[in-house]
Amino acid sequence: MVKVKYSDVYTEVLAVLNNLKKEDYNKIPKNYIKFLEDNCNKNYYFMYDASKPFSEQTLMDDTKYILFGLFEKFGATEIQKEKIQNYRRNYYYQLEKQKSLKYGYDKIFYNEKKDDENSKTENSCNEKQLTKYKESIFMKLKKFILSIFQKK
Repeated sequence: MVKVKYSDVYTEVLAVLNNLKKEDYNKIPKNYIKFLEDNCNKNYYFMYDASKPFSEQTLMDDTKYILFGLFEKFGATEIQKEKIQNYRRNYYYQLEKQKSLKYGYDKIFYNEKKDDENSKTENSCNEKQLTKYKESIFMKLKKFILSIFQKK
């Protein structure tokens, strides 16, 4: 069972595909189109305005994603596919670069080292040392009694 949102998206995709040139429409496998037809919302009506450019159409975001995926997979030339891949690489590289600047190794560990240096100067007398074990009076008494019996 397909969610209602996606069935509306499939209806929009079908409306756009029906306005394609016949040669472009035939590039899309029939099983994809059949899936869209089987799962589209029959009660949802979407009118694709062919007089407007694609960028001015009021489509859902998911519709645009599906159409782009269909274009990339079945309609794009090799040069267009290469451009799309280059764009994706650059986009993900920029994302990783931003993450690196925000959460990078230098940010995390440099701040820790700086904090450590500050804490060492402030807390130099609080360094971890071996603690001396202080015997209780009962333990001293127990040892004394045992030592008396051991001598005999």
